[in-house]
Amino acid sequence: MSPKSFWATLAISVALAGAAEWKDFGPAEFLWPTDRVWSAEQDNTAPCGSIASPNNTNRTEFPMTNGRVALVAQDESYNITLSISYSDDPKSNSDFTTLISPSKFKEMELGHTCVDVTDPPKSVTSGDYATLQIIYVSQFDHNENETFYACADIKFVEASAFKTTIPCFNATEEDDGNTTNEWTYHHTSTAASSAASSTSTSSSSQNSADGSNNGSSSGGSGGLSKGGIAGAVVGSVVGACLILAAALFLYRRNAQKNRVIRQQKFEQGLGKDSASTPSVGMNNLSK
Repeated sequence: MSPKSFWATLAISVALAGAAEWKDFGPAEFLWPTDRVWSAEQDNTAPCGSIASPNNTNRTEFPMTNGRVALVAQDESYNITLSISYSDDPKSNSDFTTLISPSKFKEMELGHTCVDVTDPPKSVTSGDYATLQIIYVSQFDHNENETFYACADIKFVEASAFKTTIPCFNATEEDDGNTTNEWTYHHTSTAASSAASSTSTSSSSQNSADGSNNGSSSGGSGGLSKGGIAGAVVGSVVGACLILAAALFLYRRNAQKNRVIRQQKFEQGLGKDSASTPSVGMNNLSK
């Protein structure tokens, strides 16, 4: 594994590890806004894959303009549809309006994906309720395609009153070395790019200044500056946290898969025990 892939995998693991405070979820879910409680018994049931109803006292505030959603996947998902309903409590898929169709959102690989959301129509005002929905196809607990649903209930607020920092970034696992993005909406915001550019420029200037100082200092040791040492320490701590988070995520994922396998074997055992003796006899006679 290349260093780039290694660090990308760690970043993905951290994104998944932080999803919804370590709660269980299906192949994919909303990381932000907060999604409805996941239910294994209902995750294939439209429109929201949950036994929960909207909690109007605890909806996530969502900006009227420049809204974004953060999605996280622990298994490959395909043919994703992102939709929104402006109903207080949508009951069927027909209550939702498509924002992004499967033709544009073909695949969401393991990791974290950030998606822009179209501004609501002028008829929607601050304080109005809405529900975001994703529909997607995945092979999660079975070796066959299944359709999954997830929803996040929101409350619109004016952009000027929206103070939350949306945890939105893109970090997905490369598919067998193919770095082509199936998801065309991946992007980095202009502000983030400017900040990164500014940081890079400042770092370059600082490094040049440090180099000049080291070169002109009498008997300079050529060692790391205080800033460099601090950076190395911070990097080591962050790296250790990433590794621990990755290990914990992989352990939880393997444990979940093992539970499914044990359940399947248990059910198969019950099926064998319930077979009748005459049936066995008939099978033997037919040989």
